[in-house]
Amino acid sequence: MKRSYKIIISALLVACLAACNLPVAATSGQINSGAVATGVVLTLAALTQSVPQTPLSSPTSQPLASPTLGQPTSTQTLAASPTFTPTIGPSATSAPTLASSATAIPKPGTISGNISGYPYGSLPSLAIVAFGQNPPNYYSYLTTNPGDTSYSMSSSYLIPGPFQVVAYDASGHSGGCPNLVTVISDQTVTCDITNWGGGYPPKPFNVPNP
Repeated sequence: MKRSYKIIISALLVACLAACNLPVAATSGQINSGAVATGVVLTLAALTQSVPQTPLSSPTSQPLASPTLGQPTSTQTLAASPTFTPTIGPSATSAPTLASSATAIPKPGTISGNISGYPYGSLPSLAIVAFGQNPPNYYSYLTTNPGDTSYSMSSSYLIPGPFQVVAYDASGHSGGCPNLVTVISDQTVTCDITNWGGGYPPKPFNVPNP
């Protein structure tokens, strides 16, 4: 509406100006400039009244809303870092464990003696075994050559303690010392094989036949 109103006013102004500049035919009378001006004013007034005037609404100043501080739409909760509190309690006391005193194996000894009285012919090769009488009941053995009339046995299994010495031939005969012999570390004890009457323990399975 405002634009149409401006266009009409501009057109009227242009028409008026053009009328003023048009050559006027010579007349016997003078042109009444006041009458012309009055006509233009009346015309403008009539046009103004014919066009409905829309009152311009004065801008209403709305008070600016103060920003409201509220909770953020997206809240990220930061987890509190864990706090480690040292627990003070009775200290674990480890009772001193006494290591089992490993009994050192004592130095071995040596058993030696003569072989005599074999009743089954010429003296063959013999397997001579010394049986330990104390736990863990170690035993030691050796093999003689045919015709040997003496022996000497020395090994790490001849630890100090009582031993029974027995001789075995390939035919299953056995003989030994009449009594037990006590081995002493770093010493040689004598045990003569003279008793072939039997009654001795069997030869261990892992002792080879002579």
